[in-house]
Amino acid sequence: MSQLHHLSIADLAALVRARRVSPLELVEHALRRIDALNPSLNAFTTVASEQAIEEARLLTDEIARGHWRGPLHGIPIGVKDLTDTAGIRTTYGSRLFADHVPVADAEPVARLRAAGAVVVGKTATHEFAFGATTDNPHFGPSRNPWQLECVPGGSSGGAGAAVAAGLVPLSTGSDTGGSIRIPAAACGCVGFKPTHGRVSLRGTYPLAPSLDHVGPIARSSPDCALAMNVLSAFDREDPWSRRFTREDFSVGLERPLRGTRIGVDRSHCPAPLGDAASAALDRALAVAAESGAEIIDVHLPDAAEVTLATSMLLLAEAHVQHRDQLAAHRPEYGLDVRAQLDASAAVDVPGLVRALHARERITRQIEFLFEQKIDAFVLPTMAVTAPRIDATTVQIGELEIPVGMALASFTLLADLTRLPTIAIPCGLARDGLPTSVQLTGPYGADANVVRMGHAMESALWPPSERRPPASSLALT
Repeated sequence: MSQLHHLSIADLAALVRARRVSPLELVEHALRRIDALNPSLNAFTTVASEQAIEEARLLTDEIARGHWRGPLHGIPIGVKDLTDTAGIRTTYGSRLFADHVPVADAEPVARLRAAGAVVVGKTATHEFAFGATTDNPHFGPSRNPWQLECVPGGSSGGAGAAVAAGLVPLSTGSDTGGSIRIPAAACGCVGFKPTHGRVSLRGTYPLAPSLDHVGPIARSSPDCALAMNVLSAFDREDPWSRRFTREDFSVGLERPLRGTRIGVDRSHCPAPLGDAASAALDRALAVAAESGAEIIDVHLPDAAEVTLATSMLLLAEAHVQHRDQLAAHRPEYGLDVRAQLDASAAVDVPGLVRALHARERITRQIEFLFEQKIDAFVLPTMAVTAPRIDATTVQIGELEIPVGMALASFTLLADLTRLPTIAIPCGLARDGLPTSVQLTGPYGADANVVRMGHAMESALWPPSERRPPASSLALT
């Protein structure tokens, strides 16, 4: 079946369970597409063909014996090159770890493999996940399958490009300042950042652990739901892990938005908003209202305070993580990450304390909104569509702002408050690049956020209509 890459995980699972397609066929199909398209996209840093084929054969034998592990049985996946994979090179996007091969899987990877998923390779990341473009000085830039001269977002840019181009139906990502949602937005995918502590961080290289999240990037919300059914689990060996009531993320996905209260604050602008992003937000709100949701004007926390508090915490934690390593291996770091880490040394104790206090105040303000007025709030995911790889600034109206600010400003609030957030595609802008909005819900309400995302995604831009031009490059 030559069009397997267009099918949802649920559809692939049904084929596998019925023995109409084998895990080996799925994995070989994915590897052929990677071989054909990765030279153009640079979505994978490492491809684990031999290991993947061996695992797929074992999983095929299991199906032949009547043992089906569940919907991920035999599904080829990518794992962000920030997260450990036993026997597969894991570089963290750094020259320092160019030959690093972990002996054990990270906890999320172990859970995915136990569910039958097959890791076909490591998707590219910005160096140490400290950037929003995945323009990596050591492994080269990853490219957006909608327009190859543009970034796929970051830091999980390889995952976004790989999923959008149909190399794999699912990849893990990580999100500290937006690194799951930004690539999803740039590439026309769905990215889900769970509640902090919902998915184990054990085995993922830290950037700022109190802000770090691991989650899925997939073609659709239901595919993210299937991944979350496996990824969501308490890990007693991860100090950041928290216990949540066990729930099936796939149950109730088709429940309509009728009666849902969605908040919007158009004055919350941590960066100037481009025309395409503004139009996408308008369209998303209109679709939600047509679907029966109540749109409510709210006052979100001060955008400047959110940006300052998140930036201070991220820099302080990144400084602690990298201080000694940077001092010992400074020339091995890329210029952009080195500059950010140099800036992190300037974070002082009073500034850090103010950021910690601001986090509590902002989190409480959001909690009151959920208690009193709304079920979720909506924001643009990015201020612009994906910039060119060589761009350092973008033009928004009469203002010229840094690329990082344009990509990451609207995603910081959910990381700071640790709330579940889904980025959903809204259609193509006039420049031919995807647009996106994000929905954020209360702490622990992850399944409901995925449900709301699915309801809006289906009406805005169904997965069947998302076929980036680069997905057919070099293929017959």
